[in-house]
Amino acid sequence: MSTTQSGGAAVTTQSHIPSGRPLWSLLEDAFVDEGGDTLTVHGRWGAIELADTSPLVREALHRMSLGPVALENISALHDNFVRWKTGSGPCLIWRKLKNTLDQLGGCVVPSLGLNDGAGPILSVVAVTGNAVFSLPHLGDDDVVTLRPGTEIERLNGDQALVCSGQPYQVILHSAPATEITKALLDAETTVAQVAEALQVDEELVADVIAYLAGAGLVVTTEN
Repeated sequence: MSTTQSGGAAVTTQSHIPSGRPLWSLLEDAFVDEGGDTLTVHGRWGAIELADTSPLVREALHRMSLGPVALENISALHDNFVRWKTGSGPCLIWRKLKNTLDQLGGCVVPSLGLNDGAGPILSVVAVTGNAVFSLPHLGDDDVVTLRPGTEIERLNGDQALVCSGQPYQVILHSAPATEITKALLDAETTVAQVAEALQVDEELVADVIAYLAGAGLVVTTEN
């Protein structure tokens, strides 16, 4: 869940919680400067000094600088993360960390992995510094389509979903992300229809489409 302001009133919106494994990293050219009491991330769009310099944030950034990692492996975060994933209770520590990561904008690379512990099947890479990633909720029967102008290109040896003017590109590392994405190229469809056509789990299809939607490359027909 996330909260925004509309007309002076708080509006709570539902967000997608992946059934797969969320992974996080920093852009390859970003680095962390732990100078005494300060904590600064330097990236291609400048330096960002973080207000939260807690050991948890420092540990998360250290791990993220090594490549896509599962942050729930941090012992101080594990129980909170499980409650977030299962919707089973308060997860304020996880939400506070996520808010801190959001301050880093495009320096953060969200990725999606499967629960087999292997690497990511897709990664969301910013092309603007002020990009902030979130996962919108999509129902299995919501009609979705690729944003006009979105196409698959070769990018540094990988397949990537790109659209001019959008803050993110999505690197498609492997199946099933590639097949699910290609299923969106031809026409409007739904999570349920893609899952049936490809004979893959609906939760996995929902994960991939939610990540594409979070990158601004998939929209519902109402958008």
